Amino acid sequence: MYCSFFGLQKLPFKISPDLSFFYKHASRDDIVQALQYSVERGDGIIKVVGEVGVGKTTLLRLLAEKLPSHYQKVYISSPNLSSLDLLKFICSELNLKTEQISTKLDLINLLNSFLIEEYRQGRRVVMLIDEAQSMTIDTLEEIRLLGNLETEADKLLQMVLFGQPELDVTLKDSRIKPLKDRIACQISIPSLNPEEVMRYLNYRMRVAGYMGQDLFNLTVSKKIQKLTQGLPRSINLLADKLLMVAYSKGNHKLQLKHFKTLDPQYSNRSLQWGLSAILLITMIVLGWNLYVTRVDTLDTESFLAKSKVTEVPHQKATKQIAAAPSFMTPIQISKKLGVEFDELSKMVSLKQRTERFIQTLKDDEPVILMSAMPIKDFASVYSEVLSGLSTKNRAYLFAVFELNFVTNHFQYQLLYYPRATRSDVLQDKQQDLMALANVTGARVMAASEAGQLIQKLNNQGKTL
Repeated sequence: MYCSFFGLQKLPFKISPDLSFFYKHASRDDIVQALQYSVERGDGIIKVVGEVGVGKTTLLRLLAEKLPSHYQKVYISSPNLSSLDLLKFICSELNLKTEQISTKLDLINLLNSFLIEEYRQGRRVVMLIDEAQSMTIDTLEEIRLLGNLETEADKLLQMVLFGQPELDVTLKDSRIKPLKDRIACQISIPSLNPEEVMRYLNYRMRVAGYMGQDLFNLTVSKKIQKLTQGLPRSINLLADKLLMVAYSKGNHKLQLKHFKTLDPQYSNRSLQWGLSAILLITMIVLGWNLYVTRVDTLDTESFLAKSKVTEVPHQKATKQIAAAPSFMTPIQISKKLGVEFDELSKMVSLKQRTERFIQTLKDDEPVILMSAMPIKDFASVYSEVLSGLSTKNRAYLFAVFELNFVTNHFQYQLLYYPRATRSDVLQDKQQDLMALANVTGARVMAASEAGQLIQKLNNQGKTL
């Protein structure tokens, strides 16, 4: 093999997903962060579309790896199941006993009860569905119905659909328009341009242990991009063949002449991609290859007449959508707020942790809410306050975020659970926190009041 010839420790271009070779550039890391943000934000149904071999499964696995530990992942790799079998599979993956259950309604009730209990315990469930274009109309309708399971504030079951462009074609069917209308986030995975192909190939060579000068120059990479349409799986296959050719000829540098030794299929491959080039041009015209569209996820149909889960009132959801930023990507939101994207993701996680924790407190338990500060200063202030707290107390520092995209008013308030009730102790903690955060005000309030404040911001859509 060519590994020893090129000084490699392992094969650089295997087509099976390997996260150690993950290439963060060409929008890939942005996409993963956008997906993580969308899931942690609580979006119900998320759609990711890309051509065969563009790297959907790799992104799916990376998303699963990056989600916090309180997310339970249900991975479905063969979604061409009947709606009944889909429900059985989900229950099986969640270790729910279904031996004595034969009807869809009973399965849904079982799943619903489980999801409610998980939510109460601060845990979430997300389904990661690969090859979603294989799903039937009936199964897609079942996905929509599962999306109806929700509390007053959150979806109980989140779903991320990874599929080929045929999925978009299927979603145009009028029979499943309600599902299409409920997709809260849409992401398109772009192919690689010639420069990205060159960097991608040389990056994989380095990960595999290559120590020499970059083997893939721009001329060779342009040829590879033309023959593969910039799709990573095809790029890997072709690059592997090129290394074999160079090895067989004893060449330590890749040249255009090495393409002539390849299978005849590559000589006319550019003609085969002619039609697909239209899609590539369309992506380029979009300017930024990643787009995430926020849409109304309001569900106006009752899924289970006897369900313990309450639907979001129509008036409340309408108000939220009006207040929320429309058609803004997570990257654009972070720029608008003046914060780094990874900090925005941390804020979303902290917001959710705050909401879960407040729900565990008794109504009359005291908490300390500090005065509002600009959100652009959150990372530095939060870190400063954390470092000033003892290790055991750091777990009780939270935050409430208030965002108004109409007035461009973005702020946050640190929230602390003092685990004390005596007024003198509360006053001392209040003064200590004000000094750490360098703020002039803080007040003690009941946990129920803090919960009402958070709920009000959620209802108005004025939060993360």
